[in-house]
Amino acid sequence: MEFTGISAHSGLVKAKVCIVHNEDEFDHCSDGDVVVLVAVKPSVALVKLSGALISIHGGITSHAAIAARENDKPTVVGLKEELLDHTKDGDVVEVNASEGIIIL
Repeated sequence: MEFTGISAHSGLVKAKVCIVHNEDEFDHCSDGDVVVLVAVKPSVALVKLSGALISIHGGITSHAAIAARENDKPTVVGLKEELLDHTKDGDVVEVNASEGIIIL
């Protein structure tokens, strides 16, 4: 299954998903995870920990996109919440941030 968003910083990563709905959930993410942000601003520590970022909301000037570019992390923003219906923590996804594509 494939989802398309907006490329905020290019790169290609295949890794496990860590879904974050609020700041209290940052702790369960591991080094190199694809962090899926649901209406939350990522901390600098979380961005540095991530292998890539997916932001359900926001655009290329969002906090997540700016933090990702500053830390050279592949990032896709502006995806539909439908992505959350098809993936869960621990699933492996491919983030082709150069094209703005997420492959489950």
